[in-house]
Amino acid sequence: MLIELESDAFRVPKIVLHEGLNVVIGDASAANSIGKSTVLMIVDFVFGGDSLLELNDDIVRNVGEHEYRFTFRFYEKLYYFKRATKNKEFVDVCDSSYVSVRTISLSDYTSWLMDVYATSKSELSFRAMVGPYSRVWPKENVTNVHRPLHAVPRQSAGDCIETLIKLFGRFNEVQQSSAIFSKAETERKIWRKAEGLDYVPKINKKDYLANEVELELISDEVAEIKKDLAQYALNLRAIVDREVMDLAQDKDLLLRERSKVQQRLSRTQQNLHSNKHVNSSQLESLKEFFPDVQVDKIVRIEEFHSAVARLLKQELTNTEKSLESQLSSLDVAIAQVNAKVATRLSDYENPNVIVDRVYHLSEKWQGLKGANRNYEKSSSLDLAYKEAKQDLEMIKQKVLDEIAAKINAELAKLVSEIYGQGASAPKLTLSQNSYKYEILDDTGTGTAFANLVLFDLAILSLTDLPFLVHDLPLFKNVENDAVAAFIVEYTKFSTKQIFTVLDEIEKYGQTTVEVLRRRCILELTEQDVLYKVKWRSR
Repeated sequence: MLIELESDAFRVPKIVLHEGLNVVIGDASAANSIGKSTVLMIVDFVFGGDSLLELNDDIVRNVGEHEYRFTFRFYEKLYYFKRATKNKEFVDVCDSSYVSVRTISLSDYTSWLMDVYATSKSELSFRAMVGPYSRVWPKENVTNVHRPLHAVPRQSAGDCIETLIKLFGRFNEVQQSSAIFSKAETERKIWRKAEGLDYVPKINKKDYLANEVELELISDEVAEIKKDLAQYALNLRAIVDREVMDLAQDKDLLLRERSKVQQRLSRTQQNLHSNKHVNSSQLESLKEFFPDVQVDKIVRIEEFHSAVARLLKQELTNTEKSLESQLSSLDVAIAQVNAKVATRLSDYENPNVIVDRVYHLSEKWQGLKGANRNYEKSSSLDLAYKEAKQDLEMIKQKVLDEIAAKINAELAKLVSEIYGQGASAPKLTLSQNSYKYEILDDTGTGTAFANLVLFDLAILSLTDLPFLVHDLPLFKNVENDAVAAFIVEYTKFSTKQIFTVLDEIEKYGQTTVEVLRRRCILELTEQDVLYKVKWRSR
């Protein structure tokens, strides 16, 4: 545990800490900016945090670069360290006089903290374990009352829930299923990517079933050839006729398409070559019967129609060329089919046709079979992914339900001790990627902050979490009697540490004041501030 904290920048050279509750006491006037929260930020800094320098940049600006020296005691052995504001990514391992022996990275230092504090080895980092429960203003987890698992708001709920599972030492139960799911998910993604890049042909279930029918027909035909090869060798006409029939069907489709194209071409050419314009001689003849007709206006209208007609003619010309091209392509395709038919009919007496037919069937069978194997592989990957996901969700939800049940039971116990029998306890509900923490029908501010304190007490009681850091804003809206009861709960933890701040302590009653005085590690007032340099009045 942390037993000593000192700095040349402090007004009081050394702060001595102890097991259980450690209280920084403010004055009766609740003076601000005297260093109460800063002490807790420094404790967080000693435990590997960075918020002191990120959120309190006025300290270095006014005090200058400085260092904090601190001592831990574990199993009667003392460990000495120091960490400077200038090189916050490193920690010095020291001798008993705080002379540096060697320098280690902050990561190595927090790994050491994890080793000495956690009795059961989890998959957590030290900061992931303690960060959510170090609630010091202006860190956002002080006021995020309905998200007690979040160290910072930007964390996903899923990550917070996984951290909770690890904190309770239950991650090994989920890990194997999680690994199976990750493998299934990765294999499925790789296969999908291969399909997307056309490295693997993709077919749907309808295609798969159609291929199965076609494969059966091919198998039947090959079996028929094998069964009576001698008959086929003597009479090739059946094989040839079958192929000619297939070609005839292809030709029929081509001829139908050619007929459609020919009809469209004829209509286009008819529209292209027809002339429906009115000429001037016809208009002059019109005046003989209608002397008052305005010929000029009719001429202008006719000129507009002529302009439109020219545009339409261009479009029709382009369409004519396109259709003639299509017609030519179809004629070539029909000619090719006719040539194949002629070739097959000439092969009546050629035994190579058997080999050609079997080769063609084999090639087609391989293609269809390969496509269906890919479909079966894809379906198998989908099924493995679905089953792995379901198994993981089932195991994970079981673990989460059991963790939530433990926390809720502890919350109910705490509420009963603090508020009395019958009082409503907050409830934690956990799911795979979300959670809720609330009391139904009570949305008061004081209740919300009290619930946050209760939650942390439950976690401290149920897990290897080594300490809590609770800043003054957590208590400002909570009833005095409830705060006094929280102090009693804090004192029950004799092997762990709680660091907190309170001011105006007389309002909590004489008994509580006596406890706070015994547990006081530092008292600050408007005159006696934390640092030697006082800049509040500047």
